[in-house]
Amino acid sequence: MNNIMGESIDEPDESRIRRILSELQNADDEHPDVSLNHESGWSLSVYPDRAVLWENVESSDMPPREAVLDSWDEVVTLLLELSQGNISAVESTNWAS
Repeated sequence: MNNIMGESIDEPDESRIRRILSELQNADDEHPDVSLNHESGWSLSVYPDRAVLWENVESSDMPPREAVLDSWDEVVTLLLELSQGNISAVESTNWAS
């Protein structure tokens, strides 16, 4: 997972994910998001308004998708699913067309 400054944190647990998400209160134009990248190429970027961007950074075949989640708990759950490699759970999110 990459924190607001772009530093990598390997295999973050739930408490570490929550701490990284709390850094979004300091987001600015240069550092607008945090992200989690899975070895499969899938990535979730999270923004201060709970907007998430889902994309496969290793494949241009799948267009990026976006959603605004209702709560930070939903954001944490999605990040945990990706960290555990549960791509299908992330795919089942109600992504905007």
